Amino acid sequence: MLSVWHHLGVTQAPPCHTDAEYLDNLTHKIFISGFSGDPVKTRWPRFREVFYAFDPGMVAEMPDLLIDHVHQDPGVIRNKRKLKATVANASEFVRLIKEFGSFHSYLRSLDDLPYEKRARDVSNRFQSVGPNTVYYFLADAGEIVPKVKPAGVKSKKKKKV
Repeated sequence: MLSVWHHLGVTQAPPCHTDAEYLDNLTHKIFISGFSGDPVKTRWPRFREVFYAFDPGMVAEMPDLLIDHVHQDPGVIRNKRKLKATVANASEFVRLIKEFGSFHSYLRSLDDLPYEKRARDVSNRFQSVGPNTVYYFLADAGEIVPKVKPAGVKSKKKKKV
């Protein structure tokens, strides 16, 4: 199967992403969802500390007691549902890495699908990933997304100055 990059006539590969970078990106999109601007940005270094630089194997092994501790940390967005989703999503990353070799290879397995089916596959595998989150996650990961946003995807909110 040829990659989507080949079909677009791109001769240079997109920037490499590690599994941890993909999990970092997905988690950031989950936490920013629902906010105006990016209040998560200033807290993101602390997120990277408490979530082991988003190493999927390490995050997947975080016990509930540790998530309860992270939930009390004023340096992170204290949304327990999203904190628990981070651990669950890391577990799915680990599963996909075992099956495909890397998260990037998993994404390449979706290359021949139209955007709607790729987005649905990603959304169904991960917690707290709706239309906005999956669209912006895929776009920021360098994946092809429709120029005209699909139904249910809102434009990124701009911070009022």
